Amino acid sequence: MNNDKQVNQKRFICTYTSKIVKTFVVGTLLSAIVLVNGAEASSEKEEELTEMNHVYAGEEYVGAVSDQSSIQEWVKEQEKDIKKKFDVSNLSSLENDITMIPEKVFNPNTRDEEVLSMIQEKASFQTEAKAVELNGKRVAYLSSDEEVEEMLRQIKLSAVSEEELETFEKQSTSNLKIDETRITEITVEGYEDAEYALIDPANLTTPEEAAKLLLKGQKQEVSYRIAEEDTIESITEEHNMKIEELLKLNPDLLEDDELTPKEELKVKKHIAGFSVNVEKEQRVKEAIQFDEEIVEDDELLKGDTKVKKKGKNGERVYTLQTSEKNGEQVSESKADEKVTKDPRDQIVEVGTKEIPSRGTGSFVWPTNGGYISSEQGPRWGKNHKGIDIARPDNYTINNVDNGTVVSAGLDGDYGNKVVVDHDNGLRTVYAHLSKIHVSPGQVVSQGDSLGIMGETGFATGIHLHFEVYSNGALVNPMDYL
Repeated sequence: MNNDKQVNQKRFICTYTSKIVKTFVVGTLLSAIVLVNGAEASSEKEEELTEMNHVYAGEEYVGAVSDQSSIQEWVKEQEKDIKKKFDVSNLSSLENDITMIPEKVFNPNTRDEEVLSMIQEKASFQTEAKAVELNGKRVAYLSSDEEVEEMLRQIKLSAVSEEELETFEKQSTSNLKIDETRITEITVEGYEDAEYALIDPANLTTPEEAAKLLLKGQKQEVSYRIAEEDTIESITEEHNMKIEELLKLNPDLLEDDELTPKEELKVKKHIAGFSVNVEKEQRVKEAIQFDEEIVEDDELLKGDTKVKKKGKNGERVYTLQTSEKNGEQVSESKADEKVTKDPRDQIVEVGTKEIPSRGTGSFVWPTNGGYISSEQGPRWGKNHKGIDIARPDNYTINNVDNGTVVSAGLDGDYGNKVVVDHDNGLRTVYAHLSKIHVSPGQVVSQGDSLGIMGETGFATGIHLHFEVYSNGALVNPMDYL
């Protein structure tokens, strides 16, 4: 053996698909020994030898070629096309998989076209990538760490604006001003550091595509333990699957099989995508509402009030901390709260002095029970000025508030009618009475009897017609009762 001559192995950049181990130990090969009739070829015969190249894929022998250049050129051409098509610069090398070993022989038996054809048919190129997992399964591949960062940026932009993200990335930790809001943290829930991978360049995704996929989530194959009440139909319905899809995942399962509880089936389950959690804080200034203190004054008429001491709101400041998930607020809390101005209570005097002829401003119901048989408003082509109350527990008509009787007697369609002035801008009218118990000028207290319900005047049955006026204008009685 001649140890003085060494031939370096030639290595190329693609992956050769075969069923055997693809890793070929890189090294050097000493010159081949050419034997003739069991003896070493003489130096005189070496000039008659022809060099050929043995091609190996991993440990598998593919064949011999006379010229290495055809394979080398094809590999370079493929590499160039793939880099252009998929915009990758880090195409992985095939140097550990395909080896070309030269040998000098007398009668070379080479198959250049056949070997090249086999390489072209079975070889595949790979590129280095960063694999991103969802629920432990690789679902997206990026070409670099920079693209992984861009993917994360795109995911964050699903929850915050470009301006908010830019401000967050540049902001300092200085004290917040009043009404100023800032983001304190943005995290992508579910994301684990991307892992190194070798993949077909066709499987690369852009940062934008990866972000959409990882936010949306996907269906993944999981194991499902059969419950007592489960049927094939209930399982497919629960997992939003078709029966054919379930049977395909479970080849030993037939559509009419009875399921065995506690056994497991393979199903497709939707795995939720990544979530974006955003923490925000805002410095807030807020008014502290003053309290009102009520004191009685026997010099003021009942129903009258007077502000003795005007109240004043206080102020407090605090930091409002909010947590959002995918753009929706999930919690909030207050921190660093400080009262900057104390509130001042307002003191209000309330009159207790009563004048029998002056109303309190608060009405009682004018009958003992009953129901509203007709409301105020349009009726029979006319405007019904008040409300009608019928079917009381008894027919006594009660004065709704303190006042003085202005009139009491017959009045056309009203029949027997009583009008009471409450000396506070309000007047009330009671009509269709069968009997009247009061007279003009009489001071009446709240709850006093004014008469008996009847159907005098224009009436379709026994009832009370009740009207209310405020400063001379007709108003709705229901606003006071």
